[in-house]
Amino acid sequence: MSNRDIQRNLFLIAFESVITAGVLCIPFMTLFYNSIAMNQEMIAFSQMLFTLFMMFFNIPAGWIADRFSRKWANVIGDFGTALAFLLYSTANSFMMVVLAEALSGIFMSLSSGVDSTLLRHFCRKRDQSGELYRSNAARISTLQYVAFLILILLGGPLGAISFRLAIAASAVPFALGALASLFIQDDSELLVPEKKNPFADILRVIASSIKNPPLRLRIWAYAVARESTHAVIWIYTPLLLLAGVPLEIVSLGWALNTLANTIGSWLAQRLQRRMKEWQIFLFALLLPVIGLGVISIHLNLLTVWFYLLMGVTQGWTNATMLPLVQKYTKPSEETSVISLTRSVGQLLYLPTVWLVNKVADINIFYGIYASLVVFFLLGLPILLSLWRQRS
Repeated sequence: MSNRDIQRNLFLIAFESVITAGVLCIPFMTLFYNSIAMNQEMIAFSQMLFTLFMMFFNIPAGWIADRFSRKWANVIGDFGTALAFLLYSTANSFMMVVLAEALSGIFMSLSSGVDSTLLRHFCRKRDQSGELYRSNAARISTLQYVAFLILILLGGPLGAISFRLAIAASAVPFALGALASLFIQDDSELLVPEKKNPFADILRVIASSIKNPPLRLRIWAYAVARESTHAVIWIYTPLLLLAGVPLEIVSLGWALNTLANTIGSWLAQRLQRRMKEWQIFLFALLLPVIGLGVISIHLNLLTVWFYLLMGVTQGWTNATMLPLVQKYTKPSEETSVISLTRSVGQLLYLPTVWLVNKVADINIFYGIYASLVVFFLLGLPILLSLWRQRS
């Protein structure tokens, strides 16, 4: 494959990854749920069910992509997600929301991790050191949040007209992602199964990952860093409203949080190559503690913006933590291991999103306290383990 072909594939992978990174309707989803008589606990249950579907299908879907075609996994996954959003736009009950979440979870699991695997594959054709991949991954992460910011700004006017219109419009980026993936020339190394039974081979990949101590630690580090900003996302809009932010500009709050994501990714581009792994994780652990800590002390129109530190953390984590996992992964099993990594994060998300939103129904600050306690206690032993390794 020529350098021109490699560059073309890298562009298509980056385009697909960027265009499908955001959901246009996200600022209005809590309000949409409320409009069809869903409270915070029901919202949490819907997200738990979505996560369960992704967990159940993630690893088998990753194995299928590794075994047969990462390109076609992306095409089918993106196109199916677009259809799921169109269905979501017609939901008028909790059960219809669950159905739409289930379908989107299945199709998203099919494309999950494929872009990272293909990006690393084509970067390694030019640079075996991994530096080209790390720089490209961080740059794409930044562009993802820029695209998400644009989508949120576009979604604001649409959501003001109709929540359902904004949800239906969220299908468009995924349809474009599927179209771009069709033109990728995928010559990445495929998985050669060691066992005849596909399920036995999937279990083999899981077992070998768990038995690998450096890989196991970094999978857990990714999960904790990723989910530390995830479980509280559904109380962001209520926090803005409680602080006195007018409903008409709540979408601006989400746009600013996405801008904070971009700042986190930009910082990762500049700093991560000079940092140890334990320092990268420490950064991801401290910012949510500072941000939520300030809000929990006193919420007002000034302090509510400390929530933006959660956005910085998310951007930082997205750009830095997954390459640490891939560093210890075989290329032929990479999508499967990334899917396993995300499944571990989703497994952690299930109880925490329920706990945070359950206690937030009693008092929104209880949700903040719960998130702070859970993720600080989980993150501290990981930080100590990474520090002992000094890598």
